[in-house]
Amino acid sequence: MGRPMAHSCICQIDRNQFSHLWQVNQPPLTLYAQGTKEALTLLHSLPERGLAVVGTRYPLARSVSQTRERILELEGSGLIIISGFARGIDSTAHQAALDAKLATLAVVGNGLDILYPPENAELREKILAADGLIVSEFPTGTPPMGRNFINRNRLIAGWSKATWVVEAPERSGTLNTAKWARAQDRTCYVTPCYPGDPVLAGNQKLLEQCNATALWGTFNFGMTWLELSNPISSRSRRPRKGSDLDLLTHQVELLTWQSGGGEPAQLLSWALSLGWSPQRFFHTLQTTLKNRLLLDENGLLLKNSRESD
Repeated sequence: MGRPMAHSCICQIDRNQFSHLWQVNQPPLTLYAQGTKEALTLLHSLPERGLAVVGTRYPLARSVSQTRERILELEGSGLIIISGFARGIDSTAHQAALDAKLATLAVVGNGLDILYPPENAELREKILAADGLIVSEFPTGTPPMGRNFINRNRLIAGWSKATWVVEAPERSGTLNTAKWARAQDRTCYVTPCYPGDPVLAGNQKLLEQCNATALWGTFNFGMTWLELSNPISSRSRRPRKGSDLDLLTHQVELLTWQSGGGEPAQLLSWALSLGWSPQRFFHTLQTTLKNRLLLDENGLLLKNSRESD
């Protein structure tokens, strides 16, 4: 348990002022927030600037490390990191957001006068001190119960423009958040894994069912926020000589020969390394497909061998 901090308060969110928060599947009856008046302004930036980061309560060390690394790379992006304040990946995401000086919002499955999990007392204080928010649809006095955590997942996904599933076993509440992301037409990213890895069986399921996009690096978020797809290290590089169509076609030809084709995310990374903007890459890709220089085979790009060089 725990009491609200002196510099923050628990208040009911004004539905007239923040009506967009109710524009989710199965909208809540009421919403409550804990935080400063200044922190409430974060809600105006949702879902456009919201990135949900979710995962298991008992993650692998490498998943914890990757969560921190990716979020720290987002410093200065203006994104709001949204998660569920649970043990494991959720807590790691909130702390990494604080370290990256990003705003963070916790959506909990209990009343705001109750601290759960109890070991997150210091994390809650840090979030509130940094003008973050803790939000709940449950009135004060509501204890943490399993169904509450499942219900709040629709808000985590709905208030975010994209959801990143870091680590999910085969049976995981995290997959429920991914389901809500898809149901609300949000982009879903997932950490790729080695096929057959039982610890990340949920990740594999999302990839096999084409319900999520593999997240190889923060540049992948460029599919949702274009400004994030151009790494700082690549901005000063100059593209090689030759037309854009020739360069892209040649690169896909190499990948077709080496590994049977190229994935769009892989090619986007290659294009950014040459100093291309995301718009330049996607325009070139669209032109090559329209002119049948490249073929799209279920998401894998191949060199069209019937087209003469």
